Amino acid sequence: MKAFFSLCVLAAVAFVQAQQLTAEQSAKLKEHVKICIESSKVDKQLVIDARAGKFAETPELYEFFTCVFKRVGFLDDNEKLQEDVIRAKAPAGLSKEVLDKGIQTCAKAQDAGAGKVAFAAYKCFKTESEVKIEIIEA
Repeated sequence: MKAFFSLCVLAAVAFVQAQQLTAEQSAKLKEHVKICIESSKVDKQLVIDARAGKFAETPELYEFFTCVFKRVGFLDDNEKLQEDVIRAKAPAGLSKEVLDKGIQTCAKAQDAGAGKVAFAAYKCFKTESEVKIEIIEA
């Protein structure tokens, strides 16, 4: 497992339609994820499993996603999804209609309850939307 993480560093929250990150952006995002893994004390395997579509309902995973979403600006301090930031970080080639539909579909995550909004949003975008917000590995 340790070797896997040596090769694959959790790098960022990004859209699957992969926008290229600058070295500075990549370094900053890697730092966000590292900080969130450490602060949430999440088992890294749970993050890998979530990326694969297997979602464990654990406080640590909720805290991890909340931390990452806040650090990249997708979630404010009141746990409100920041649709304008999600739109701004969407790849230029993604149609407005597809993006609007994805955001509308996953707006229900807002009702997940305290500490669970980011987790619910990630899960929704991963499983129910054409817009895929993804934790990518680099």
